[in-house]
Amino acid sequence: MKITYQQAIKSIKESISAFLMMATLMPFLAPPIAQADIYIQQDTSEQIVLTNILSDSEQTNQRVRYELLIENEIRSLSNTEHNIARNPHSNEGNDSWSRQQISDAVASASAQTAIDPALIHAVIRVESNYNARAVSRRGAKGLMQLMPSTARRFNVTNPYDPAQNVLAGAQYLRELHTLFNGNLTLMLAAYNAGPKSVSKHHMKIPPFMETRLYVPKVLSVYRQLRAG
Repeated sequence: MKITYQQAIKSIKESISAFLMMATLMPFLAPPIAQADIYIQQDTSEQIVLTNILSDSEQTNQRVRYELLIENEIRSLSNTEHNIARNPHSNEGNDSWSRQQISDAVASASAQTAIDPALIHAVIRVESNYNARAVSRRGAKGLMQLMPSTARRFNVTNPYDPAQNVLAGAQYLRELHTLFNGNLTLMLAAYNAGPKSVSKHHMKIPPFMETRLYVPKVLSVYRQLRAG
């Protein structure tokens, strides 16, 4: 049976999403995944082409022929950050802040916002792996990966300062808790994709692969921390 181009796109997205979900929830079953933008095109012979690299001519003259199938954020990791990823308990690269000091910042933020410290830790683990100097391609910074607009809204003057960053992240979670009536799944979806995006998609997790992987990953870490 011949399938249409759009059916092929849908099938490929579902397959990749399922694989990445498995790798996220059961990392011991899959090798580390290097994620990048993936483009799809149907050529003149009706063959479907997948690529993560566009040539100069394709970028300047023919990019319209390609559809962005999957957009994933890539973070350039230094050797120090690779060490942190391999050993979450390492203090290396955390701007002289020990894990105990970060835990103290989490405890303080939790006391001020009534957000479960285990949830704050779970978000930190997934967002930055306890690297206070983490910066995303989109400009999110620090332990809880605050976007500049969020940092400004919560009066953060230095997003790399764990105390300021964690408090602002916890305040944002408290705001989302109120907005979504304590629905943890929607809170986390909004933390990743923005509250407007959650509302736009009828109070459900938005259909973005990054968000659909992010929410269960944070929930998994949160449950592990809660279990002790």
